[in-house]
Amino acid sequence: GFPISSHGPQLDPFQNILVRGEPASRRENMEPKLLILIILQFGISTQHWCGYQPEWQSRQVESYDYNYEREEIILHDKTLTYMVNDRLSSNSSTGLNLQTGIFTAPIKKDGYLVTLTAQLVSPRQTEMFSYAQLFILKNGNLESLQNYLLVEMGKVGDLRVEVNMDKGDTLQVFVGHHVESKRIGSDRYDGFNLESVRFCIF
Repeated sequence: GFPISSHGPQLDPFQNILVRGEPASRRENMEPKLLILIILQFGISTQHWCGYQPEWQSRQVESYDYNYEREEIILHDKTLTYMVNDRLSSNSSTGLNLQTGIFTAPIKKDGYLVTLTAQLVSPRQTEMFSYAQLFILKNGNLESLQNYLLVEMGKVGDLRVEVNMDKGDTLQVFVGHHVESKRIGSDRYDGFNLESVRFCIF
């Protein structure tokens, strides 16, 4: 092959530029730092966050006569939140806040992969039907009808989308129509509420 001059320009593979007369010790110190940055970037890009809500319904509270009654809570037209101490939920200080239900993008990325899965409780004592609406909002806005999931009784609702996000952008699942019970005359039938909801971002 051709002889290589020790006095000519040298190609630094980590910088992809020609370096003239740069001390070898400086390049050796630079290489581990660049390797660490590559590893950290790869680690961030493979992170994922998931929130799990087993039952989206009012809490049961004990009354003065030791019977249990439902504490009525508005569960429609609000952001879905998730179980904090649950093996199916995961979060971090720079990701999904399980208590508020809001995901904050830690880095800019074209194509966060987002999945949303849910189903409804089917009451056994009645043949009445219902449905629920779930919307994935970016920065508080519905940017596309592809981010809308209709959850029907007897079916598993499944939504999969890609979302481009800048660092600091947010995602949340907004519950639209949702009921926990229905009445026929004086008879009340409980159920119809969302269950087994899992929201994940990759």
